[in-house]
Amino acid sequence: MSSSVSENRNLPLNVTQGQQHAIVPEPYQIRLVDSITKQLLSTNPPPCLLRAPTGSGKTFVLIKVMGNATNERDILWFWFVPYTTLVGQTIDALVTDASDLTPVIFTNGINQDPVAGMTLVSTVQHVARSAWRRENYDAGGGELTRTPAEFLALARAKGLQVGVIVDEAHIALDEATEFGQFVSWLNPEYLAMATATPKDQRIEQFLASAHMSSKEVFSVSRDDVVKSRLNKAYIEAVIYQLQRTRASVADLKRTVLRQAWRRNLLIKRALEQEDIDLTPLLLVQVEDGPDSIAQAQQDLIDLCGVAPNAIGKHSADTPDPGLMSSIANDPSIEVLIFKQSAGTGFDAPRAFVLASTKAVNDSDFAMQFIGRVMRVSRQIRAKYSDYRDIPDDLNTAFVYLADAQAQQGYQQAVQLIEAVRTELEGQVEVMTQRKTRSGAIWLGNKPSSQRPLTPRMPLPDIDASIQARQTDSDTDELEASEHLSPSDDVPGGPAGLFDPLNDDGLDELVISQDAPTRPEPQDASDETQWAETMLARGISHYPLRKDLPAVPTCLRREDRPQSIEMAQITERVATRLVLSDNHVHDAILAARNRLKETEIRTDLIRRQVHEEQIAIVVDRNRIAAEARAVMKRLPQLEEADHRILVTTLANRLRARLESVIDESDNPPPAQEVERMLRTAACWLIVAHYQDIEEALHLEIAQQAQSLDADPLPDVMLFPTNVALSISSKNLYGVLPPTQEDLANLDNQIALEDRLLLEDRVWRFGKAKTTRQLISGKFDQTFSLNSYEMGLAKALDRAPFVAWWFRNPERKGYSVRLVRGEHQNYFYPDFVVCVYHVDGAQPVTRLIETKHDLKDARRKAKHTPKEYGKVIFITKDSDQHYLLNEDGSLGEKLDFGNMERLREAMQRTVP
Repeated sequence: MSSSVSENRNLPLNVTQGQQHAIVPEPYQIRLVDSITKQLLSTNPPPCLLRAPTGSGKTFVLIKVMGNATNERDILWFWFVPYTTLVGQTIDALVTDASDLTPVIFTNGINQDPVAGMTLVSTVQHVARSAWRRENYDAGGGELTRTPAEFLALARAKGLQVGVIVDEAHIALDEATEFGQFVSWLNPEYLAMATATPKDQRIEQFLASAHMSSKEVFSVSRDDVVKSRLNKAYIEAVIYQLQRTRASVADLKRTVLRQAWRRNLLIKRALEQEDIDLTPLLLVQVEDGPDSIAQAQQDLIDLCGVAPNAIGKHSADTPDPGLMSSIANDPSIEVLIFKQSAGTGFDAPRAFVLASTKAVNDSDFAMQFIGRVMRVSRQIRAKYSDYRDIPDDLNTAFVYLADAQAQQGYQQAVQLIEAVRTELEGQVEVMTQRKTRSGAIWLGNKPSSQRPLTPRMPLPDIDASIQARQTDSDTDELEASEHLSPSDDVPGGPAGLFDPLNDDGLDELVISQDAPTRPEPQDASDETQWAETMLARGISHYPLRKDLPAVPTCLRREDRPQSIEMAQITERVATRLVLSDNHVHDAILAARNRLKETEIRTDLIRRQVHEEQIAIVVDRNRIAAEARAVMKRLPQLEEADHRILVTTLANRLRARLESVIDESDNPPPAQEVERMLRTAACWLIVAHYQDIEEALHLEIAQQAQSLDADPLPDVMLFPTNVALSISSKNLYGVLPPTQEDLANLDNQIALEDRLLLEDRVWRFGKAKTTRQLISGKFDQTFSLNSYEMGLAKALDRAPFVAWWFRNPERKGYSVRLVRGEHQNYFYPDFVVCVYHVDGAQPVTRLIETKHDLKDARRKAKHTPKEYGKVIFITKDSDQHYLLNEDGSLGEKLDFGNMERLREAMQRTVP
């Protein structure tokens, strides 16, 4: 157990108060929490994988999911991270964002009593031990120390279920097979993972070793994170690739420090100009070694003029997350120097620039360090409410890389550049490669008019290049060499060699005079030119198939009635409400102050217990207060409607109460009888709150207004690199993209081109005064799971289907219905135009696929006048069924022969 002792010694033990700011969830985070929670709480839940970019709040989402699940079921959690430094950070996040969870370090937790909500945090390496596995995880115990097997047995004996969280799975699962064996032994009911890259090889290997065959993926696009101002929109990386004559005299490490500091000063000036109270932090990552941090500090002081007290250092070989966080959040510190071992486990949102003076051939480089400069500070988020308003320099992560190995040859440099680009694209999106003034290689996702370079271009003739350069100016080469010479960059060298605010000193892009500018689709003169331009930008368009029968310009949707007579609705609901006999009986007793409860008296001497029913005192004012609180939550009711509800229910009880009073010897006065009736009515309102609410929603839904939705898009857009399957009857001729297609969208098309995919109106010609073309974007709300994909293909084959459309959520052109039991709108999955009878005019109907039968029953309460009854379909095992109105399984449905579906539509024709 020596490694346990080591881990225990290095980690914080008693974290009782969160050290970070509480997070206000973004809309996409709320949707993720709800979706993953629903999946985990389903019957036989699959492993859930959250794929989201660095800085998108993956840990926050997982914590909220755990809290929601623990509120429903008694679950003991295990949370695994890749690095020791992340253990303390995870515990801090759990304390801050989840008051219903109890985080504890794994080595301490197994010696405590397991309880629901307890979360044992550990690294993957700590439990991925073959020695433990051979002993069935029951080795190393003693009188004061439990083994994992003993702890798990105790938890199971107490009726606890087990949940496992694997954070940063793209890194943590290096020990995929051995760790999978441990998870298989835990046999968790719930498993959730989070990853920042689309690479699933390690995850698939882990699931196989854990004896799990599939997973459910929940994806977040980087666009959502950028729009929420949690990630910077752009990233720039510079790698230095020098000519042979310069390689022998260039000190790339010091060059990188100088250029990175210069960029940091420009960002500081930009923040001051924007009146943002924020000191930018330059992160400097150095190679391992006893003198690397001291050397970097001295170079920053001597070469760049950085004040010694503005430099923070993490020089210990053992990572200290607390020290790193304190330095990162100290505004007096402008540079933080650290080694690779300390490069993870801390947040520095005021960092815009990262300089790495070590070799960058580590395959996990981007995953470990890019996240430090991708985040957006709270000050900038407060200043700009829209990510598009943030100036480019403040919305860009800058990375300067020095690698002596890259100087061995041009071809090796190209290979290295490709490796770095691949890792960066795993974090952001497609990167472009260009040249800078100094001959360095620039990698970035920011748009530029310079012609891109690719590694497939022929290698330059270095000797010819040098000869041409010398022909133009023999002195340029000498000055460039001197400019990079370590002997001249220290104080005492040529005057004016380093001007920290001289923009010319930065590695700016060289804009070729003959480089063609990228075509802009908004400049197109007509639709044909626009389509050609979009195709040149890597975007295909799929036009609305107006040749199909009865294709509308726009679909119809429902809105809640804005002006309705709620008094009549309230009276009707109160009159129709089915009252439970036992609730009426209790209401009458409460009104008369005659409710009884059991009184238990215990004789301690003779050890006898006596029970007796006695009348309890009822607080009528409290009953009335509870009723008022309940009525305030009812939809669209005002004070006058509250009085109508109470009065109507009271009058329904009048005869019952008067008959009881007539039998009494001392009848109360008429005024007291009226008070009793109001109390009894309030009692019933509280008892029947849900029934009243659903009845009101249904009445309101019956008066829903039917109106035109926004026009359907003339074309749908998607990257050309992702081929969409052909559909014979889809309105746009293709099956919508899968979740995997959408998850990899960042790697298929650059950020500025992805912005062209957004829903918008394009206007052509000089005037541009009339609407010309509406484009739509295939996003997550269009994606089909495997079950829905099967139904879509079945609709393609069905002879009675004229066309179908995947109905997205919350689009202006979507079909939405007023729900009969809830204030939210309902967006059915499919809009289908069908021939109820061969030869008749086709009619538009709605189909919804459901896993939750209760939800289907609730949604089925309201029948839209425009479309008729919504058809609900569900899957049980491998069989498909139509659903009855009460939510029960109806007739079997064969996707190979959909006539049963047509028969169901015939019976419910609008």
